[in-house]
Amino acid sequence: MKKNNVYESDDIRCVTGNTLRPGGFLLTNRAVLLCNISKNQKVLDVGCGMGATVDFLKSELQIDACGIDPSQKLIDRGIKLKNLPIIKGVGESIPYDNKVFDVVFAECTLSLMKKYEDTIQEIHRVLKPGGFVIISDVFAKEPDYIDELKNSNVQTCLRGLLDMGKLLIEIESKGFEVINLEDWTSLLKQLMVDIIFKYDSMDKFWNVTTCENCSDFKTKLSLCKPGYFFMIAKKGD
Repeated sequence: MKKNNVYESDDIRCVTGNTLRPGGFLLTNRAVLLCNISKNQKVLDVGCGMGATVDFLKSELQIDACGIDPSQKLIDRGIKLKNLPIIKGVGESIPYDNKVFDVVFAECTLSLMKKYEDTIQEIHRVLKPGGFVIISDVFAKEPDYIDELKNSNVQTCLRGLLDMGKLLIEIESKGFEVINLEDWTSLLKQLMVDIIFKYDSMDKFWNVTTCENCSDFKTKLSLCKPGYFFMIAKKGD
């Protein structure tokens, strides 16, 4: 059985583009507008992949942005294509000093981390007082089945569906105030439609990108009723 990382697969980029997430830059741009992110602010993208968000912020909006990602494969692609300011690093140990950034993005990345609680603490550390963290990710509308899903062999963010209740408690306990929370499950549903259009069925997509038989994973995923959210939280002054 293969243990591929879906986010490193060329097949997923055929559907999502280089953003590797539902909705592309729609929620990224929404965050820029709601947080009034300006050219003189410094932005970090945690889990930047090939640097799609970094490139968007820099080239389209002239915002000073950089990124970190644990995948050297994706970093090398981003540097080769556009020489982007992205380096290898993990959210649990962000390789930057305290109070450096005005805004930190974590777009569909917390669900991929072994211990997202440490990442939230690290984001708080590198943010300036009054800075924003932007989170968009998958969550379980029925979180009782999350633990069963995590035991799956499939390497995808859907295996790490977040428990919204626990996430909110964690965010606030680390010194953030949630100022905006929206349900964008429609973007996740649209991505599934796009995948089916491209591959004829979700079964074929999972077979191509992960392993030959994902029936157990799909059953557990269905029980969790996956959704997609967008959150803005502010660090205390």
